[in-house]
Amino acid sequence: MTIKYNVAFINPFLEAVINVLSTMAMVSATPGRPYINTRRTSQCDVTGLIGITGHAEGTIALSLSKGAILRIVGNMIGEEYTDLNNDIADAVGELTNMIAGQARQNLSVLGLNFRASTPSVVIGKGLRVAHPASGPILTIPFTTPDGDLVVEVCFVRAQEVAVGKEVAAKAPDAKAKPPEAPEAKAAAPEPAPGPKQEKMDQNAIDKFFD
Repeated sequence: MTIKYNVAFINPFLEAVINVLSTMAMVSATPGRPYINTRRTSQCDVTGLIGITGHAEGTIALSLSKGAILRIVGNMIGEEYTDLNNDIADAVGELTNMIAGQARQNLSVLGLNFRASTPSVVIGKGLRVAHPASGPILTIPFTTPDGDLVVEVCFVRAQEVAVGKEVAAKAPDAKAKPPEAPEAKAAAPEPAPGPKQEKMDQNAIDKFFD
């Protein structure tokens, strides 16, 4: 089956990044325009990778710049770091696990269930990342006050996604009694616009798979 990323499938990852970083590290992350990573190498200075099975098979990666991860870890544990070391690598693995876990929890509400492996971490930019060789790597960039980070989602096989699926209408029963017209009601006032939601629309995803 050719993989096509549905917006209902991607937004839980976006929401997980924003929520985990804001609650665990008091860091605000602003999502940018998604793109396809064709180089299959690490985008930033340190990268966590986790394997996914279940509804779909593939990988999720979290790649962070040095400035971003040092600030995140410093805020999380209350210590200042200046270099990428084993403590930072461990923290990236844990962050990858938390973000993937929250995204999986959000997706399970939609009936999409996943299992995750133990994350692995590589330090260095431009290094090979073990995404599936045949899957498109959808990359969602984020900016923070101290540096950039990206989340990558790569799947090579998936069951049919039911979320947002069009269902053919059934032919009406000739013997069925036609429904009564509903009573006219006064139009309710339009609600005041709420805060802008940081979510992708489907066009932002589909344009990469025309």
